[in-house]
Amino acid sequence: MTTSNNIDSVLSTVTVFLKDHLGQPIRNLKVEIRGLDAQAHCLFHAASTNAHGALQFSVSRGQNLAVHVQRWTSDSMKEVARVNASLQQIRFHLTSPKTLHELSTKVDDAGHGEYWRGTYKVKPHDNLTAIARKYHTSVDLLRHINHLRSDLIRVGQSLKVPPVQVRKSNSPAQKKPAPRATPPQNENNANDRGAPVTTPRQGVAPVIFPIRMRPLNDEGAIYGRSDSNYTWNAQLGAPGRQQARFGAHRNQGSRKHAGRDLYVEAHTEVLAIANGVVIKCEPFYCQTHQISIHHTTADGREFIGLYGEVDATSIRVNVGDCVNQGDVIARSGILMKAGNVPVQVIGNQNVSMLHFEAYSGAAGFDRHSKLNGGGLPGPFYRRSDLIDSLALLQEGYRATFLDALPLQPIGGRVTVDQLRTSERGKEFIRSWEGVKYDANRKNTYYYDDSKGYCTVGWGHLIATQSCASLGYTARVSMISVEEALTYFDKDVSKHENYVRQAISAPLYQHEFDALVSLAFNVGHISKVAPRFCRKLNDCNYAEAPCEFDDMENRARRKSERQVFCTGVYDSSH
Repeated sequence: MTTSNNIDSVLSTVTVFLKDHLGQPIRNLKVEIRGLDAQAHCLFHAASTNAHGALQFSVSRGQNLAVHVQRWTSDSMKEVARVNASLQQIRFHLTSPKTLHELSTKVDDAGHGEYWRGTYKVKPHDNLTAIARKYHTSVDLLRHINHLRSDLIRVGQSLKVPPVQVRKSNSPAQKKPAPRATPPQNENNANDRGAPVTTPRQGVAPVIFPIRMRPLNDEGAIYGRSDSNYTWNAQLGAPGRQQARFGAHRNQGSRKHAGRDLYVEAHTEVLAIANGVVIKCEPFYCQTHQISIHHTTADGREFIGLYGEVDATSIRVNVGDCVNQGDVIARSGILMKAGNVPVQVIGNQNVSMLHFEAYSGAAGFDRHSKLNGGGLPGPFYRRSDLIDSLALLQEGYRATFLDALPLQPIGGRVTVDQLRTSERGKEFIRSWEGVKYDANRKNTYYYDDSKGYCTVGWGHLIATQSCASLGYTARVSMISVEEALTYFDKDVSKHENYVRQAISAPLYQHEFDALVSLAFNVGHISKVAPRFCRKLNDCNYAEAPCEFDDMENRARRKSERQVFCTGVYDSSH
C-alpha cells in the first residue's frame, strides 16, 4: 500500500507566476507545460493563469519541462522557459516584455481628430525590442499593428505605437495609472556579506549580465558540467575546489578569491551592468587590466563593480566617463605570465575570463580609495566593503537570459550579409569534419569520405570518385596543413553563401556559425531543410531550432542546435 508521504516524495509541485513589465499579474493567459528530451511531445498540464497570474501543477520529480504560453496576436503557442522539476516545491517568476493595450483611435477633447495612438520615427541604432520597452508593449504587437514580416526596421521609418502619455495638442495630459505595489521577492538574493537588495522590476532591468552570452562555465556548458569545479555561480560551501566562486582558495590558501570568474572566449565584449561613472582604470593580474565603476541602478541602488582581467588595449572608457547600461567598456583579456607565457587555468588550457567583484559602497566612492592589492586586510586583500557579487550577477543573468526568453534583444542580431564565420565556429566545424595527419602533423593525407568520394584536409572534396581512381595512394599522397587550411577557408566561404541565399532573418554570431556548420555538412540548406528556413525567416527563433532534430547525422545536429540556441560550442563526439 502506498502512503501519501511516499507519493509526495516522488512528485514536484511547480508554481509559475507570470507578470508584465509593470509588475502586474498576467491573468487568463493560456499556458501549456510540455516535456523535453524523450518526452518532447508529452503535454503534462494545460490551463489559464488565475487572478494572481499564477499556475500550479504537479509532475514526477526529475522531469525536464518547457513552459509554453499563447502568443498575444494569434492562437499559437511559444516556449518561454525551461525548468527541471528536481525539488518537491518549486516557485518561479516569469516577466514578460509585454503589456496589453487597447489601440482604438479617438478624437481628442477639443475635437481636433488627433489619434490617441502615437507614432514613432525610427532612429539610428533603434530596434523593435527597445521601442517596445519604451512604450511598455511587445515586439509581437508592434509587428502586428505595423504589418511587419520580420523584426527589421529602417532609420526614418514611421511606426504605430500604443497611446502616448502626453498629447501634442493643448488637451490635458493623460496620466498613466500607477502600478499596484508588489511585495519584494528576495528569495534568490541572500548574501551574508551585505549585497544590495533586489526590488521587483518596474520597466527595464536595473542590472544586466556583463556579457551577451552565457559563460563557458555556466551550468551544463563546456566548463560547467556536473563534475566540474569551475561553475561561476557555485554557492559558498559547495563541494570541491570551485575555483571560479567567491571565497575559493588562491596561492595555496594564502588568500581567498574576491570575485566571480565568467569564462569566455578571448576578446569577448564586456558590458556595463548598470549606469554609472568610471572611477578606476588600472593594471590587474597577469598582464590584464581592471575597470571600476560607481554604479547607480534605475531602482536607486549604489555599488562599485570591478571588471577585472580585461585587455588593456581594448578599454573604451576613461576615469570620469559616464557609462550607460549595456555600453561596451572593454574586451576580455588573456592571462599571461612573465615572458608572455600563457597561464594554465584548466589543466593545460589558457581560458579567458571576466573577473567581477562588487563593493557595497559602505566605505565610500572616492576614486582615490584603494580597492585591492597589498596593504589591505586579508584573507581577500580587498577594501572592507567587498561583497560576494553572486547576487548581482544572478539578477543580471535572470534579466538577460531568463525573464524575456526567448525574446532576446533583436538589436543584437544583424543581417547575414554582415556576418562571417567566427574562429570558434571554424574550430567547431573542423572538429566535426576531422583530418588525417601524417606523423609530424605537418601534412594531411587524401582519403575517401563516407560516400567513397576523394577528400583531403577538413572535408575538402576533390571529386565524386575514389582517391585510387584519381591516382592518389592511401597513406602516401598528401598536401601541407597550410594548403589544407586554405582549402578549408574557401569551403567555409562557399557555405556561408549557401546560408545567405537561404536566410533573410537577422542572426546572432553563434546562430550564423551553427548554420554554416549545417551547410558544410548537408549543402544547400534551403533544399535540405526548407521548414527550418521558413520558420527562421519568419523570425521564429524559438521553434526553428526544433527542425535540427529531424535532419540526418543526429549527433552533429544536436551539437549545432546547442550552438544555435545557447552559444556553447561543444563538438565532443
